[in-house]
Amino acid sequence: MRDQSRHLRTLGCTAALAVGGLVALSGGAGVSAQDAQTAADRAAKAKAATRPARSKPVAIPDATAARMVNKSNWEPRPRNRKANRRRPSQDALRRFRRWSDLPRAYKRRVSGNYRGTTDEILQWAARKWGFAPDVLRAVGVIESWWKMRAVGDEGRSYGIMQVKRGPHCCFPLSRRSTAFNVDYYGAWLRSVYDGRARWLNGERRGERYRRGDLWGSVGVWYSGRWHYNNASYIGRVKTTLRKRVWKRAGFRAGG
Repeated sequence: MRDQSRHLRTLGCTAALAVGGLVALSGGAGVSAQDAQTAADRAAKAKAATRPARSKPVAIPDATAARMVNKSNWEPRPRNRKANRRRPSQDALRRFRRWSDLPRAYKRRVSGNYRGTTDEILQWAARKWGFAPDVLRAVGVIESWWKMRAVGDEGRSYGIMQVKRGPHCCFPLSRRSTAFNVDYYGAWLRSVYDGRARWLNGERRGERYRRGDLWGSVGVWYSGRWHYNNASYIGRVKTTLRKRVWKRAGFRAGG
């Protein structure tokens, strides 16, 4: 993924809505000290729940991850339904694996082989790649407000995780299939977390790249740099996770 240095993200209008929602939701009634502590602990718990770097296998089987999903009928984004039902063909996956710059062990496990609600798909991909579901939920809020129809970066980034055309090679799968979009993000995040993106040490950085840094890895998705020009983005993801914004009344209203 040598072209990641060009991945200097500019969040589109849907992400702006997400930030606006965060501001609106931060006001209102007072919060007890206990509630504040619980919220503060969520980011730490999500980090602690991450499967260790370089653990094997890089991803658990799709069916195993599916059994770990907490099922429900809750769907704050009914307009995602068509994309939530679409799974990539084997031909499309072969083309993806041929052109993707992900390490071979990671791209060969990307399948998009799951159907469910938007939240169930986020859970599935998180469990598959060894992350707490709240991490992917929070990134999805910041990137698109969980909207598969979201298009950002002047028409180059698509779907819930805003997978960028060019650096990530996955169009049109990234636009058409929710499960592929989120599965790809999980694979990409795991590869960076595992220390496989050593090219980051050849770019401008805030510190030396190393494996096992969850929030540093999350930040690379925004800036294409290691702990450089992404502290605000990382902070917004953590704030979203702590507040569990996707559970707030205003979240569905923004769909």
